[in-house]
Amino acid sequence: MRIYAKIIILSLSLSIIPLVLVAGIFLYNTQKELKGEIYDRLKAVSALKQNKLETFFNSRKEDLRAIQGFSDVQINLPTLQEFDRDRYSFAYSKAKLQLDDQLRAFMNSYAYADILLLDKKGKDVFVADPAHARTYLDRTFFNDAVLQKAQKDIYISGPVAAKDWKHPYILYLLSAAHDTQSQFAGYIVLEVDMNVIYQFISDNTGLGSTGETFLVKKMADDQYLFISPLLYDPQAILNKRAALAFKAPPVDKKIRETVDYRGNKVLSVWQDVPFVNWQLVTKIDRGEVFASISNIRTLFFIICLLIVLLVIAGCVLFAEAIFDPIKKLQAMAIHDPLTGVLNRRGLQDVLLKTFDMVRRLGLSIQVLLLDLDNFKQINDRHGHGIGDAIIVAVADKIRQTVRQTDYVARVGGDEFMVLLLDSKQGDAVKVADKIRMAVARASVGASFGKVVKATCSIGIVPMGEAPVSIDGLLQQLHVSLHLSKSEGKDRIAYQGERVKAGLKVPDAASQLKKVLAAGDKFYAASQPIFDLRSMAKVGFELLSRLDHEEYSSPDAFFLFARNADILGTVDYACLKTCLKALKEAAAVVPVTQRVYINIFPSTLTEVPVERLLQDFASAGKNIKFCLEINEQQILRDPLYLVPCVTKLKEAGILIALDDYGFGHSSIETLVLLEPDIVKIDRKIINGISKDAGKSNSLKRLLKVIESCKASVIAEGIETREDLEVLRELRVAFGQGYLMARPETPVKLT
Repeated sequence: MRIYAKIIILSLSLSIIPLVLVAGIFLYNTQKELKGEIYDRLKAVSALKQNKLETFFNSRKEDLRAIQGFSDVQINLPTLQEFDRDRYSFAYSKAKLQLDDQLRAFMNSYAYADILLLDKKGKDVFVADPAHARTYLDRTFFNDAVLQKAQKDIYISGPVAAKDWKHPYILYLLSAAHDTQSQFAGYIVLEVDMNVIYQFISDNTGLGSTGETFLVKKMADDQYLFISPLLYDPQAILNKRAALAFKAPPVDKKIRETVDYRGNKVLSVWQDVPFVNWQLVTKIDRGEVFASISNIRTLFFIICLLIVLLVIAGCVLFAEAIFDPIKKLQAMAIHDPLTGVLNRRGLQDVLLKTFDMVRRLGLSIQVLLLDLDNFKQINDRHGHGIGDAIIVAVADKIRQTVRQTDYVARVGGDEFMVLLLDSKQGDAVKVADKIRMAVARASVGASFGKVVKATCSIGIVPMGEAPVSIDGLLQQLHVSLHLSKSEGKDRIAYQGERVKAGLKVPDAASQLKKVLAAGDKFYAASQPIFDLRSMAKVGFELLSRLDHEEYSSPDAFFLFARNADILGTVDYACLKTCLKALKEAAAVVPVTQRVYINIFPSTLTEVPVERLLQDFASAGKNIKFCLEINEQQILRDPLYLVPCVTKLKEAGILIALDDYGFGHSSIETLVLLEPDIVKIDRKIINGISKDAGKSNSLKRLLKVIESCKASVIAEGIETREDLEVLRELRVAFGQGYLMARPETPVKLT
């Protein structure tokens, strides 16, 4: 018996060795994967902030170039220099007065600390901020070497500690100014508030409690200047200090493990910011990253020691300590942390299983998409805490209404998807109506005794036998969901038809909506673009048409799609139709000229750029594309389009602003998006030979576009007289019925 016990103890003890090896490998791989995920997160945050910084400085550079083009500066700066010694002279006062309104308004509109004009020697002769009687320029920054650089290009200084309490730290942007004869006349200086940059780098969302972002500039003797809000130095924040210099090792890698200024080991990503010769450092403490791994490792060795002392009890403790946390982590990975229902990853796993059921058992599966009505207003009025409580209450109501065999998932902020297994159309409608009424009864208490309630709209589609992704299901479901919203919300729609006391025959509008959403009735036409000097074809624009009596023109069916809230779906279907027609035409005749395709700004933000690039690549090799963005549809700050446009340009696709110059067109769009081509709206071109006002407007518009270094294409040329006026104005390219009408099928010769 004693020997038998010894054999058992020895066997169990020896089993610890492979177990330790397996656990060690597991911990090593987990640590490696976790480190990779952290680096990916750091790189994503760093790239985002680098893009914001680049956009910020490019915007300021464009502001400098805009000021260089101000006629008041070109005319009055030489006068200010000439009469600088006698600042009470009439000539000086008149010149300063002419600059005051323009530059001060520009400063206030774009939130600059100040705008200055300097003479050729670097002495200030004009200050936009009336609080500055005389501005002292630090010669350590504005020395002769800096002034010489500024004559050739825009010079950006490092951070400067200012004496103005409103702007404790500023940057100087310095560039040359010229007179009306294009002769060097002095310098323009923008004082930029560093607080704007702090806002870019102080947002540590997604970086944990120890995550920080710095701007780093190498100084003399291996000193590094770290520009940061100094999260771990509260006294520095109170004193409005924002810079800290210390010794640091040379930066030899963009991704590295190093020690930060607090002496802590960190994982960091170094991103070059070449336009200001800085580096952007995004970091997180190594201890925070591997805290969970360290806890598991410590627990493992304690359990191993217990196994050696108490073999059987130790094995039980080891199993509970190692495998239970793994199961919990796996459960957390597929469930929404707020509501406890499945997340997108968990739902995708369920979809793979349901496909097997559909194929093997022939089950009928119905899919519901629930979206809360006016949820943004709830968040805005009562706060995100109440909004989260509403989301949790809705998730509970859905789970209480459906069967245990059905699946519930949260696929968006206030969107839930439900898979009803082994259900018919009528069953799905009944369950959806129960959910709708249950959600309407759910309530959450708010401040001052108020009760917050919400309603929901639901779209339903059956799941087919072919495999489909979550995005594919959402694309189908949104057609029905949009119908529910457009009918007044708190409603149900089944496959694009409104449900009310059973299914009813859809009306003509519902039928058209289904046709537009399906996208199979679109076809493409092509219209050539000409060089107006030689009348040679230089490109082709692909246009969309619909096979429908009343809605064949793009203006008609795009207007209907916008009112039905399916503009993005329709616009993307038109783009794919044009690319398909292009591929068929290219199979017959090689495409040697540039191809122009239209897209709405909303579609550009809804469809990932990677997917657009794949669509372009599918049309054929070596095809040069230009994507036309409808400028009239950019209804807010165009800054949100910059990331998409940048990625498209990097992929070699030109960007054009379509329908520019009519309606609410703005210079801001030209400055931020930096298009390669600007297409002048046909409302300006049509009849320009008979309207002097149109001609003068076009002249001014061409000067603005020329300053942005973009080419011009005139649209809607219909008469020989209009063509001659455009040639006189040196418009290089154009298209219109005078030269060629759109052709179907697509012709590229």
